[in-house]
Amino acid sequence: MNAGYLRFLESIPSSPPGECSYYPDRISKVKGFLSKKPPNLSALDFLLASGFRRSGELFYRTACDSCIHCLSYRIPLHQFTISKSLKRLGKRNVDLIPSVHSPEMTPEKAELYVKYQNARHPGSYGNTDSELQETMFGQMYLGSENSVELQIRKEGRLLGWILLDCGEVAVSAVYSVFDSEFHTRSLGKFLILASLLWAKEKGFLEYHLGLFLPGHPKMDYKGFWKPAEILDQRTGNWIESRKFLADYLEKAGQDGSRSEPKSPYDT
Repeated sequence: MNAGYLRFLESIPSSPPGECSYYPDRISKVKGFLSKKPPNLSALDFLLASGFRRSGELFYRTACDSCIHCLSYRIPLHQFTISKSLKRLGKRNVDLIPSVHSPEMTPEKAELYVKYQNARHPGSYGNTDSELQETMFGQMYLGSENSVELQIRKEGRLLGWILLDCGEVAVSAVYSVFDSEFHTRSLGKFLILASLLWAKEKGFLEYHLGLFLPGHPKMDYKGFWKPAEILDQRTGNWIESRKFLADYLEKAGQDGSRSEPKSPYDT
């Protein structure tokens, strides 16, 4: 049991119960805080290792009373290698040029963001172009002082980008956007691959992919990326994913629907 992890979580307030974004029949809670000043790099590493995500100036993690199916998922970069399927993905996109830049909201990105949301998540982040662009700024560019953007382009045309938070040893994929016209290229997967390779080349040790929900139609894809580790929310320890899931799915069920006892850090 990681005592420092539990003490920290106990100090973070919980939100009121609300409808779960992933399973509407379940009740959701998060622990979180706003940070107008970005944390230093070692503090960011600690937050990521404790299962926190960032959206704008908000750092948060799930803290539901009866479901722990949102699993924090990370890739140990020293173990990551390119599989045969990833080599095929790379060959399919060999004509794309990745490049890394400081975060900046531009008209080019705003146009692609609106196109992406209308195609992939209509109505979830806003109903008009101005609402979507406002969401984009608050989601991706507020609080991004410790972030970089990895862009992919074809003959100068922006096809997608991924925003990455960077600590001392850890990288976190905040959000990615890509052109839905090019569905045969698997651009979302290619953005993850390109950013994994960039992070490994730069000497980072961990790549946090965010929340993995086994069996969920939109969030199960993260389980493709291996080798991986999953955070044991009760202890603060990271466990090899296959070992963790063998025990977790037996107890919680394939969709986490079996009731779980209240976590020790919920107050």
